[in-house]
Amino acid sequence: MKNFVVFVQGENFELEVDGKLQPAGFFASRRVEAETEEEASNAAMARLLKEPELEGKALPDYSLIVKVAHEMPLEHKNKYSGFTLYPMEEV
Repeated sequence: MKNFVVFVQGENFELEVDGKLQPAGFFASRRVEAETEEEASNAAMARLLKEPELEGKALPDYSLIVKVAHEMPLEHKNKYSGFTLYPMEEV
């Protein structure tokens, strides 16, 4: 297994931003052990959707995009959590 840190952007989730429940986006980093960058990317996105902050909050037109998946040394075992949220702009 290889060790990856995956940086993901999500959009169109019903989240609280600035004290108001609204369509929002986020950035999040997660550490994943996988054989390939593609497996790490897919695992990170699947895990994010199951985290309590996001589970069941995806709107019908949501998206998840891996911005960066970077292989790290095996001894790098930092835990990544939390989200940077932003409101979706109305079009």
